[in-house]
Amino acid sequence: MNPNLHGSAWSGFYKKTLKERQNQLKIAFPDLFNLPSTATRIVPSVSPVPSVYSTPLTSICNSPISREYSEENDTLNSINNEQFNYLVKKLKSLNIDQEPFPINGLDEQIADKMIENCVGTIGLPIGLALNFIINEKPIIIPMAIEEPSVIAAVSGAAKTISSFKGFTAVAPERNSIIAQVVLLDIPQNSMNPAINKFCDNMVKRGGGVFDMSVRRISRINNRNKKHHPISSENFKELLVVHLHIDVCDAMGANCASAIAEGVAPRLSELTGGRIGLRILSNLSVERMAKASFRIPLSLLHYKSYTGKEVAARIIEAYEWAEVDYYRAITHNKGIMNGIDAVALATGQDWRAIEASSHAWACDGVRGDYSQSNNYRPLTTYWIEKDDQLAACGKEGDDCLMFCGELELPITVGTAGGVINTNPVYLHNMGIMGNPNAKELSMIMVCIGLAQNFASLRALATEGIQHGHMKLHATNIAFAALRCYENETNSSCPSHDITSIARRMIEKGSITLATAKELIEESLPKPQISQCTYM
Repeated sequence: MNPNLHGSAWSGFYKKTLKERQNQLKIAFPDLFNLPSTATRIVPSVSPVPSVYSTPLTSICNSPISREYSEENDTLNSINNEQFNYLVKKLKSLNIDQEPFPINGLDEQIADKMIENCVGTIGLPIGLALNFIINEKPIIIPMAIEEPSVIAAVSGAAKTISSFKGFTAVAPERNSIIAQVVLLDIPQNSMNPAINKFCDNMVKRGGGVFDMSVRRISRINNRNKKHHPISSENFKELLVVHLHIDVCDAMGANCASAIAEGVAPRLSELTGGRIGLRILSNLSVERMAKASFRIPLSLLHYKSYTGKEVAARIIEAYEWAEVDYYRAITHNKGIMNGIDAVALATGQDWRAIEASSHAWACDGVRGDYSQSNNYRPLTTYWIEKDDQLAACGKEGDDCLMFCGELELPITVGTAGGVINTNPVYLHNMGIMGNPNAKELSMIMVCIGLAQNFASLRALATEGIQHGHMKLHATNIAFAALRCYENETNSSCPSHDITSIARRMIEKGSITLATAKELIEESLPKPQISQCTYM
């Protein structure tokens, strides 16, 4: 698909109302939102072609109704307000516009089967990250997050990066996970013979296990000085067996734990050791996904800053995080703002992703012991000279490229688990073109890299409060209006939220009290009682 066409189809998406955005999704994804069964009665010859990885039918022009419009009006591969209004009108005529939108809260009956002692559900907004091009394919990425400005920032960063080739992403072909079995009470003089037995009995393939490795780990004293030993504890080393398992497109947690428990008795028999824990490891360093981008300095210009200024300031911010772990943890938190939001939207174990990512930030896990700082930023940024541009006669800054990279151990699954339990996950996967586990991991690292780039760019130039407070003001205005409606038993026009937010920003006071004052000024009503904004 032409990336420019992809971008034009979604231009101004943020300006639309919620209902208009939902209608646009129905038009753009007829297969996903059951449009073909109805629309095909209009254009019987149209049969949407399924796609993998890149978002299918991301141009509105690909929907059956849109194609009918193009035939009637001799338009091709373009979208404008006139066409959009035509499509919405057609939706209404089919009564599809009135159907409940399927991306909504989890049914309580389903929730009750998912966890213990269930008493209800909690909702999170789901938004779309736009402008992404990954491996030359445009894609729309759902994100579930309550924090304002994240989706706007990541979409803005993607627009900049996609103006020059977009993101490149790679991940291993094999989707593997590690199951751990620890064997205890093996005397030190018997440790080497025990390890050698694994070499003779290594499982190469079968049941998903394709390899086995052994680690010999020295014990340390309990760090709590109040600890009182209650067992002999006469062994000084742990023998930790890693079972490397190909889990295909599953996340693989249950599979790994089941294999660990099933194999443990045989391992104990081989070594004479006592069986300890048998569990998966959430650190899968064989499951690394990497995202990167390169962009000419000239395309980095932002607000009133030149591309060279933006690049220099981002490098300074990154290098600070390299030497200060107080800054590094906040730097990495911004990365996870993006990754966690995609994980939540697609039913992934975001806690496992968080844990492995922060472990990977430690030099000892990466295997890099040369740095004095033991916790480092997960992204890297640098400026390099482009030899091809130099060969074409470019000189100085004109042949310099700004580069960014993020590599993480990401364990995700697109088969099994809770994905088939919650229909919202299936729709969100469908918006992305139903990626497999490898592709989903690549999407996540691209989101993480874009989010970090956006944060550093804002921090290093105008600061984050300017953009963040606009959205925060909207939340405050909404809370004040809700409070007003509850106290006066009346309703306020929704457009007042925007007006109140704007006036609070102009006054330089974004508080609930200010919002209440502005409501009283514009809509004289009885005095609003105290209401706490949460």
